[in-house]
Amino acid sequence: MNTAVKVALRVRPLTLQEQISNCSECISYVPNEPQIGIVGSDKSFTFDYVFDEERNQRHVYEECAKELVERFIEGFNVTILAYGQTGSGKTYSMGTGLQYQGNPDPAIVPRAAHAIFQLLDAQMEKDPSMEYQVYVSFLELYNEELIDLLQTQPRTRKDTIQVREDGFGGISWQGVKEQQVASAQELLDWLQKGSLCRTTAATDMNQTSSRSHAIFSVILKQQRSEDADPVPEGEEEEAPAVTPKTPHDKPLKKLASKFHFVDLAGSERLKRTRAVGDRAKEGISINSGLLALGNVISALGDESRKSSHVPYRDSKLTRLLQDSLGGNSATLMLACVSGADADVSETISTLDFRDSTNSEIAQLRAEINRLKMENSSFRAMGSGPATELDQRRAAEEMRSLRGEVTRLRERLRESSSELCDVLAERDTLLVEREVTGDADIEAHPIMMTYHHTVMQLKDRLIAAEDQALELQTLLSQKPSSVFGRRPNGQGPSRQKAPSPFRRRAVEPLSDDDHDAD
Repeated sequence: MNTAVKVALRVRPLTLQEQISNCSECISYVPNEPQIGIVGSDKSFTFDYVFDEERNQRHVYEECAKELVERFIEGFNVTILAYGQTGSGKTYSMGTGLQYQGNPDPAIVPRAAHAIFQLLDAQMEKDPSMEYQVYVSFLELYNEELIDLLQTQPRTRKDTIQVREDGFGGISWQGVKEQQVASAQELLDWLQKGSLCRTTAATDMNQTSSRSHAIFSVILKQQRSEDADPVPEGEEEEAPAVTPKTPHDKPLKKLASKFHFVDLAGSERLKRTRAVGDRAKEGISINSGLLALGNVISALGDESRKSSHVPYRDSKLTRLLQDSLGGNSATLMLACVSGADADVSETISTLDFRDSTNSEIAQLRAEINRLKMENSSFRAMGSGPATELDQRRAAEEMRSLRGEVTRLRERLRESSSELCDVLAERDTLLVEREVTGDADIEAHPIMMTYHHTVMQLKDRLIAAEDQALELQTLLSQKPSSVFGRRPNGQGPSRQKAPSPFRRRAVEPLSDDDHDAD
C-alpha cells in the first residue's frame, strides 16, 4: 500500500423489512470510479475502494485485505477497522460475530486466518531454518473499560489491563491473555469463544447491537535467515536483528508483527436509537471513542502533519492501537453503510467520518500549491531575453515570494495540529448538550482563536497572490520596461485579482453540527 491509511466503502443491500417499507436506494455510483453520490443532493465522496451491493465477501478480501496479510507476514503492523451505523454490516464483513461462524462465504477474518498459515508454511518450505509462533488476543472496550474476552474466569476479565510503551515506540498490553495457536481452525475457535462473551443489547436500530469496540489481534513472532527476505524499511528500529547462527552458519533475524481486526460499535446519534439510561451512557462512550479515532486518522492522513503531534492518548482505543496506526504500519478503514433512504442521515455521517478536518485548511493548502506552480512558471519566463539586472531583481522577488509561501505552509501545519484539538473540544460540547438537553452552547474560545488565525492566513495568502500576479505582469512586459517607472512616479499598474476566499463571521454551534456527529 502506498499510503499509511486507506479507506474502503461497502454498501449493504436493502433488507426484507426495508423493501416491505418501500425504502429506495439513496446511493448512486460513478462507473469505473471509486466514487459515490447521495441521491437528491450534490454530495459526492471518493474512496480508495467502493463495493456496491453486488460485491461479495471474496471481492472485499481480495481487493483490499489480501495485500495487508502479505505485509503482516513481512513484519509490518496492520490494522483493519470496520465502522458505520448499527446494522450496516460491520460484523458481517469482518466475521467477528458468533452468528457468522461457518458462513459458506467467509468474511475477512476467516480468510485472513487461512492465508496467514498458508503463507507461513510456504515460507518454511523455502527457508527450513525459519521458526514462527502465532498468538491471538481478544479485547472488548466497553464504556472505556477494557475486558479480556479470552479469560476463562469471568471475574478476571476486568482485571486492570495496562498499556505500556517501550523505548522503540512499541505498545504492549500488560495483563492480556495471548493464546498460542497452531492452525487457522484453532485461531477461529478462539475467536468464537471470545465472541460468546461480547456485550450486546437491543436498540431501535438493532436487536443484537454490539455496544462495545472489539479488537481481535493476531501476533506473529518469527525467526528466519537474514537472506531469506529483505527486512521491511524501518523494521531495524522496531525489532533489531539477533545474531544466533544456524547449522549452516547463517545469521538469523527476529520479527514481531501484529494484525488487529477492529469491529467498532455502531456510530449513530442517540436521538435515532432513542437510547436512555445505560444505553445512552454506552452511546456517549462509543461516540467519544470514535471521535478520538477520527482525529487520529485525520492527523495521519494529512501529509503536512506527519511530524506533528497525533492525539493517540485521547482515548483508550487509539492508545491501544498506537503502534499500529501511522509510521510504517498499514491501516484499512472499512466504512459500512446502508443503501436505504431511511438511513441517509446516518450514511452521510459515516461517509463524513474521515473528512473531519476543516475544508478551509484544504483550500488554503491548494492555494499555496497553486502559487508554487506559478513561481515555477515565473522562473521559466525570467530566463528569456531580459537584462542581467532585470533577472537579478526578478530572482529577488521570487525568493521573497517563496519565503512567504514557506512561512505560510509552516503556519498551516501548526493550524492543522490545533484543529484536532478544536474539533475534539467541539464534539465534547455536543455530546454534553445531547445528554443535558437543548441548552445553548457558546463557541469555545479555542475555536474563536482558530477562526481568527484562519482569517489572518487568508489575508497573507491574498497578499502573496497579489505579489505573484504583479510579478507575472512585470515579467510578461518587454525587458526595457520591466522595472521602469511611470512618468508620475508610480509603479507598474495592475488590477487586483479577486480572492477565492471570503470573510465570514464565526457562527455559533447549530443543531446541524450536532447531527453530523
